[in-house]
Amino acid sequence: MTILRSTVTPAAPTITTLSPRGSPRGPRRFLAKPRNDSNRAFTLLEVILSLAILAGALAALGEVMRLADRSASTAEDETHAQILAASIMDELSAGSRELTAVSQSALETGDDPTWVYTVEMEQTQYDELVCVRVRVEQQLEPRLQPAQFELMRWMPNPDYVPPDTSDDSSATSTTGSSSSSASGGGQK
Repeated sequence: MTILRSTVTPAAPTITTLSPRGSPRGPRRFLAKPRNDSNRAFTLLEVILSLAILAGALAALGEVMRLADRSASTAEDETHAQILAASIMDELSAGSRELTAVSQSALETGDDPTWVYTVEMEQTQYDELVCVRVRVEQQLEPRLQPAQFELMRWMPNPDYVPPDTSDDSSATSTTGSSSSSASGGGQK
């Protein structure tokens, strides 16, 4: 019978070297130690800094919203002025409003501030046409930047009298003489 003997070799002792500060040297020397759960909190400086950043962002966003609201209001007023000017021009074209010059006449729209319109007529190089300008604007002080719109169209001149086309001296009657010739010859 043979007896097997196992021999256990003793492990080599591990030597850890220490740094001059007393921490062990090795691969974990650059890794941060995990904090305890009791130390996980924001400092007062971090809270104040984050609140300052939030306040700055909200102030910038508020200014953007104010500018957007102002631009939207201006665009709405200018669109309203354009619609009113087109309406007046259509009334002039259709003949439901007399084609005469008007200066700063109020429109009955019920809006505040009130709208005024001006109609100007200028002679063109053609006697039978006039240039009609319709300007609609809010009745506000210039520092408040009132909305305004101007529309221009050429229209028939209401004062134009065409020259008389039935001039007797130039009218000539053309009479034509027709001759019919019969071929001579006898009938059979």
